[in-house]
Amino acid sequence: YSDLWDFIGDDTIFGASVPVWSALIIAIIAHIALTRSRIGWHILAVGGSRRSAHNAGIQVRKMVFLTYVFSGFTAGLAGFLFATRLSGAGIGTGHGLEILALTAAVVGGNSLGGGRGSIVKGLMGAIIVLVMTNGLIRLGYGTGTNQMVLGILLAVAVTIDIRWLKNRHKVLNEMYVAPVYLNMVDAPSAEAGSGTKYELNSKLSQARSIGLGEVEGPEDVILDRNDNLYCGTRHGEVVRFFAPDYTEWEVFAHVGGFPLGLAFDKDDNLISCVGAMGLYSITPDRKVTRLTAETRRSLTSIVDDAVLRDPNDLDIAPDGKIYFTDSTKRYDAHDWTLDSIENRGTGRLLVYNPEDGSTKTLLDGYHYTNGVTIAHDKKSLLFCETWTCRIHRYWLEGPKKGKAEILIDDLPGYPDNINRASDGTYWMAWLGMRTPSFDLSLRHPDFRKRMTRRLPQDEWLFANVNNGGVVKFDDSGNILMTLGDLEGKSHPSVTSMREHKGQLFIGGILNNRIGVFDIEGADKTWTAPVDYWGEK
Repeated sequence: YSDLWDFIGDDTIFGASVPVWSALIIAIIAHIALTRSRIGWHILAVGGSRRSAHNAGIQVRKMVFLTYVFSGFTAGLAGFLFATRLSGAGIGTGHGLEILALTAAVVGGNSLGGGRGSIVKGLMGAIIVLVMTNGLIRLGYGTGTNQMVLGILLAVAVTIDIRWLKNRHKVLNEMYVAPVYLNMVDAPSAEAGSGTKYELNSKLSQARSIGLGEVEGPEDVILDRNDNLYCGTRHGEVVRFFAPDYTEWEVFAHVGGFPLGLAFDKDDNLISCVGAMGLYSITPDRKVTRLTAETRRSLTSIVDDAVLRDPNDLDIAPDGKIYFTDSTKRYDAHDWTLDSIENRGTGRLLVYNPEDGSTKTLLDGYHYTNGVTIAHDKKSLLFCETWTCRIHRYWLEGPKKGKAEILIDDLPGYPDNINRASDGTYWMAWLGMRTPSFDLSLRHPDFRKRMTRRLPQDEWLFANVNNGGVVKFDDSGNILMTLGDLEGKSHPSVTSMREHKGQLFIGGILNNRIGVFDIEGADKTWTAPVDYWGEK
């Protein structure tokens, strides 16, 4: 054998053998790659769900191939290092070590279900197995006893892992929700006959239906220059209804996830916030491209908050920058209602710059940031804070540039999307209405904590999203008009509305239709694409 062979097998560096140093170096490199690189995130995503990874645009076969290549490389390296320690190799060298490796991985806490694991857990498991086997040898037990104990340990670890995979969502939901104190501002009543500025009516019950029973969850709606109507669905599709009667429709593009907020840019590309996936662009010829799925990690955050978990709504400034909201950093899009119970300020406002592909967090710490629209004067934008029932203004220009201020703070309902109106004002959707019982619970976080620990989820007290409406307001925050459906037959919950040529198109994340309401006295020539980008 060569001197290098003897050095690797017998010599030490700073008191530790060469194989130990090799293992540490590889572990550090693998840990950084798995937790801080795109390829590592892709590997974890493929391990968790190949179908979901494919829908997110990940090259699944490539990731699987690279994983097997790296596994083969590390297995070969381990065999080489083991042979140097034994000063030779034979047909039985390393026999049974695969059981040790598997036991170490499972005992350390790496899931057999895939998608969850780490190098640190593997090292911890290896240390546990090493200490246990060496301890048994020093106590005088033979190889058979060692293998039996390892088998029992592996069986117990696998059983716990399977049980955990089966029940972890229930356990995590109960333990993860951590409510905080929130004192809501008193708001005027919106009940019929109350006589307040927010008094609702049943005008939305007169709205005509588009796509009744043909679409599920049109959270946002938008119209193009040719009067065609678009909406997202819970099936991960963007659907297009053809003008003028909107009776015929097609799947315009399959994006995956849940397309939420929609906006057209100056080149007629449809930009969408896709729940749990990021910000996407769909060209007129239906090419789907992901623009961004992450932002810069917060310097003070222990948990990595760079990934966009619930991108919700967006609007595009004249310079092409895309301003959008990420409603919560703690819950994925399908668990958005849980954020109402916890009510921590983890929502944020972000901007994507298409010139350099960068994403920047502008504001953080809001209670479920939601709808956003560029103001008519283009010097500021308006965005909603759903769970605190507020509308904020963020300044893009002027002496207040980069600062936010409250425009409306006494809403009796939960605001969702905001869009421009033809007369220089704004439309705002009400997802649902506040209730005294839920407002009271927000002042008692211990009550909500006990509720999530002791009651099944279908008996929890959630924010009311079963009835809502539409509100019209001006730049000063004055309420000008309200629209509702008091009986809740057609549009009990409204998440979006778009004015187009004298009509208001209405969407709802919990609805199975799009509504069309005729606006009295509205400009029948006004369209949002022309208002934003001019004639073509």
